[in-house]
Amino acid sequence: MKFKHSMAGLMGVPILAAMFAVPAMAASNGSEWSVGLGLGGGWSPEYRGADSYSAEGLPWVQVEKGRLSVNPVTGLSYDLLASERWTLAPTISYAKGRENTGALANFEDVHGGLMAGVMLNWTSNHWQLNGDIAAPVSGDIEGVRARGYLRYRGQITKRLLFATGPGASWGNDRWNQALFDVSARDAARSGLSTYTADNDYLRASMNGRLTYLVTRQLSVSTVARYSRLLGDTADSPIVSTVGDANQWHGSLAINYQF
Repeated sequence: MKFKHSMAGLMGVPILAAMFAVPAMAASNGSEWSVGLGLGGGWSPEYRGADSYSAEGLPWVQVEKGRLSVNPVTGLSYDLLASERWTLAPTISYAKGRENTGALANFEDVHGGLMAGVMLNWTSNHWQLNGDIAAPVSGDIEGVRARGYLRYRGQITKRLLFATGPGASWGNDRWNQALFDVSARDAARSGLSTYTADNDYLRASMNGRLTYLVTRQLSVSTVARYSRLLGDTADSPIVSTVGDANQWHGSLAINYQF
């Protein structure tokens, strides 16, 4: 496992960005604007399947008004269905590609792009289920991707909150091929074997978050996640030869809700 320090683009670290959506941030009441600001740092693989890690820093801005929401994680969304337990929203978001470094320095970059999809959320007391399905409309990534996360949320003390639970990501064979195939040109440049992912992209994860409420508007959060690449994804030389199917992420951030 290798380490280095770097500054990442805003869309490049979803595990860090996701932590800003914490309970301390109150939702918009429908007619008023709600604005959240955050600043944090994270530690994550340099690309999907890498065994080298980078330290990253980024700002966070989230804006909500009624059913409309904009943030770096879910992008632009509008709640078509909004009840006490359920929300259903079309989304326009961004999917990171692969900026090749280290063992993949001679590979052709895979450029990210916009994704069009739909997001579904369910909440019941301590339980929360989030899922989305989307397809690229620009960039080099192709196919379809779906993600789901189940969380149990609770309180350790009045000010210290936690959330934990499993997650899973799936992409069809075209999604897998865009990120984990090794073309003849890339093989010749890198010394890796050529590879074609015939089956789907699969990743399973376990996630945890701790949030300390300094005030009603100010909070500090830390997030940790372990994920495992599976199937044809893990068999790619990008992972099996020069990478690692085991992926770790960690981050710390301070958040303020106006």
